[in-house]
Amino acid sequence: MAAWMSAFRSADIVLYRANPRHTNAEVRAVLGDDFAGTLVTDRFKVYDSLVFAETKQQKCLAHLIRNADGAAEEQHAQPGRGERYPQRLAQLFRDGIRLHSAYHAGLVNRQEYARQGESLTLRMDYLLDRSPLKTKINERLRLGLLEQHRRGRLLYFLIDPDIPPTNNAAERALRSVVMARKVSQCSKNLLGATTYTRIKSVVETARLRGEDPVAVLMALRR
Repeated sequence: MAAWMSAFRSADIVLYRANPRHTNAEVRAVLGDDFAGTLVTDRFKVYDSLVFAETKQQKCLAHLIRNADGAAEEQHAQPGRGERYPQRLAQLFRDGIRLHSAYHAGLVNRQEYARQGESLTLRMDYLLDRSPLKTKINERLRLGLLEQHRRGRLLYFLIDPDIPPTNNAAERALRSVVMARKVSQCSKNLLGATTYTRIKSVVETARLRGEDPVAVLMALRR
């Protein structure tokens, strides 16, 4: 059965869901109506729904780097210097990830983190809040990012360093599920897919907490 696999990961929980589609309704079914945390997401449009207008978000910088690198690659063989703009954006995002890593490694303190974060924000303002760019590729990239920047969703991790700048943890959690479904030719029906995601959620949550997955599963049978 074809299904949209989703992974939700927090500091101590991994939750998988298999749904026929992926809309804000499926996301809300997991988060509830009173979610007060921060979503770290890719650029899938479901997260830009009005339903999540007041939800704090951080767009995954790894995805944004791929977007910018792709825009640069498209313009590599074209006349002019169009590729420079997305390259500068990609570099800014990489600098942001490095700063966040340095902070959590104890290489910079909170004051220095804030100082460098302000510099990154000024660079972002300069690159995005400007007159229209010459190439359609760059202008499309700029407008898409500008919308998110004005919502505070590109550099939120600079305000709260406990928020990761990427959703790599969820991506890694999802990868094993996607591979398993490919090998097994997917579940035969929705019940099978749902059962698998429930068991997988328990197993991966146990591993994340340093617990024995088998012991946890056996305890649930009692």
